[in-house]
Amino acid sequence: MKVIQMKVKMMRKTLAVAIALGALLTAACAVGPNYREPPIAPAEVRNARSAEFAARSPEASWWQEFEDPELDALMGRALAENLDLRSAYDRVKAARAVFVERNFDYAPHVQLDGSYSHFDEQQPGFGTGRLNAQSDSLGFDAAWELDLFGRVRRSVEAARADLGAERANYRDAQVTVAAEVARNYFELRGAQQRLAVALENLATERQTLDLTLLLDETGRGSELDVQRSRARLKATEATIPPLQAAEKQAAYRLAVLLGERPGQLDEELHPAVVATYAKVLPIGDPAELLRRRPDVRAAERQLAAATARVGVAKADLFPRVDVTGFIGFLSGDVGRLFATGAGDNARAWSVTPTVSWAAFDYGSIHARLRASKAQSDAAAANYQKVVLTALEDTENSFVAYSSRQAQLKSLSEQEQSSRRAAEIAEIQYREGVADFLVLLDAQRTQLEAQDAVAQAETSVNVAVVAIYKALGGVGQPLRDEADAAPKLARLP
Repeated sequence: MKVIQMKVKMMRKTLAVAIALGALLTAACAVGPNYREPPIAPAEVRNARSAEFAARSPEASWWQEFEDPELDALMGRALAENLDLRSAYDRVKAARAVFVERNFDYAPHVQLDGSYSHFDEQQPGFGTGRLNAQSDSLGFDAAWELDLFGRVRRSVEAARADLGAERANYRDAQVTVAAEVARNYFELRGAQQRLAVALENLATERQTLDLTLLLDETGRGSELDVQRSRARLKATEATIPPLQAAEKQAAYRLAVLLGERPGQLDEELHPAVVATYAKVLPIGDPAELLRRRPDVRAAERQLAAATARVGVAKADLFPRVDVTGFIGFLSGDVGRLFATGAGDNARAWSVTPTVSWAAFDYGSIHARLRASKAQSDAAAANYQKVVLTALEDTENSFVAYSSRQAQLKSLSEQEQSSRRAAEIAEIQYREGVADFLVLLDAQRTQLEAQDAVAQAETSVNVAVVAIYKALGGVGQPLRDEADAAPKLARLP
């Protein structure tokens, strides 16, 4: 009994020494490139140097700058129930599980193992008799790779970087969902406003048609004026169905973004007036753009993972040392497997180091190494592309906002003038001073101007959304995975 205990202690000491040695060698001898995050210069957004923008951050979530309670409510529901966020959250969970699994590779893998074998065979050289024998074992098998050249370490680094990339993708999904909700909300309100303008003008044109009919009956008008008025009326009627369709499509899209079926928000999203953003826009510090953008962070983490995998491939060029061990019970008689009497003790242990080296398979290993290096180069190029695209998106969003504001100002002035011109033309036509074509042209110009203003107001609000999306959701609080989990776990 004492002999067995001494052997078990010796085995434990051997494993402890091996673990310590492996940890030391892991820290000192990891092959492959050591990753360093690419230096990134502060962003310089040239088109943000305008009095329209302020360097301060939004007071709260950026969409609250519009002071629209309905938008706030929709945004909260979308960030809690959106299915894209659920998928992104699940990918974070999967990446975290892989990272945890890779960390366990630092320690021995232990499993319970039991076996039974029985054979009955003729033994050559021992007469005509047959030999019956059996073997039984029960115990724990342990297998551990001594990470002499950093294969495990680089695998853990790659898994950690993958987890960071998925977390950044989750953040990017939040920014994208918030932007999509706001954009579709403003497009919905824009379609409703354009529809209201069309219906208002339709009512005016019906009055004009009634007037031309009355004048024709009294001999002061003509059939030509009646037909022209009716044609103008029908042209305005033709603009209404597409606007109704645009309204429904935006409402359906909002419902899906909120994890609902299309049509379930129809009663809630009844027509309402939305104010156009007309104050200084807080944008935070544009110099921090590239550190704030989640897609840039995701690309950087993907580059880190690809670099670590180069080390994994390079470690295959060197020998791999594995240690396997067994501690348990071994006996030729299952009835005595757990016996502890004198001469019957079945306790057993073993430690077996194994060295494997693909010395004659260097062609395949070098091919995998070249592939991993190429993937790392591709990740580096993608990172640079994402950085440039982020700068491009931001500059374009600021240019679009400034141009939309200038356009809205001019269109508003045009709409005021066209409205007044239509009023004057109607008065002159009633008095017989102006030709009916003058009235029709004035009404057409007024309708086009009002519709253009409605579109421009929507474009301004959508441009604000584009700026905050391009800035990486500045002012948008990050919903932690732990906070999102209970809500995203519900199925619709």
